[in-house]
Amino acid sequence: MKHLFPIVLGLTDGIITSLVFTAGLISSSGSLHLSLILRISIGSSLIGAFSYFIAKYSELRGELIDSARQLNPASPLYLIKSRQGVLIIFEAITEASISLVSGFFGAFLTMFPEYVFPRFGLASILSAVILLGILGAAISRNLKGGWIRWSLTFVFVGASASAIGIWLNII
Repeated sequence: MKHLFPIVLGLTDGIITSLVFTAGLISSSGSLHLSLILRISIGSSLIGAFSYFIAKYSELRGELIDSARQLNPASPLYLIKSRQGVLIIFEAITEASISLVSGFFGAFLTMFPEYVFPRFGLASILSAVILLGILGAAISRNLKGGWIRWSLTFVFVGASASAIGIWLNII
């Protein structure tokens, strides 16, 4: 799967970021309004996508400069000014956009159960940790790894992010 990395990064970043932001409120039986869920989802996904774009563009530009140095050591920037330089911008934007959408859904799916089931205070935390476990298993299948180890690692990260969120009590 060509775009597995931005999908996985977006989903995990969205889930973990929203857990850190909202776990304090959720654990204290506070309620999440739909407008707050949408604002956190949008903010988290925009920041994640921007970071992804910068990292991906830097990686691709570095590879292009290294290739140009091998072809013509006197002028390593000529490929950046070519069609290849434009293509790496579009590739970075495409993958950052995929990360943005994945990050939004990861964050939204983490907090939405709290909106639907406000009386069950830990619904969002529990569903996010389970979602991370499922994501870990899905990734392991694609990468031919041990699904139990991947799932437990993702569950541990989700539980740790929740504990940090409760401790920080951001919202």
